[in-house]
Amino acid sequence: MKYIIVILLLFIIFSLGSAMFYLVKGQGKSQNTVRFLTVRVTLSVLLFLFIILAAKMGWIETHVPQFLNP
Repeated sequence: MKYIIVILLLFIIFSLGSAMFYLVKGQGKSQNTVRFLTVRVTLSVLLFLFIILAAKMGWIETHVPQFLNP
């Protein structure tokens, strides 16, 4: 489970780096910048939903701080 999350985070970072590269290279006129930023946002939303699903299914454990635990 941890490996899936780490791999998705690496793809998000790669997409962000690619968008920055095309932004600098094309001076903001390239469609690649928009494409890679769209991929990054989509991957971030999917990762967030996957973490929520994994917590609900019991695949990962959430840790609640002691002062929040009633």
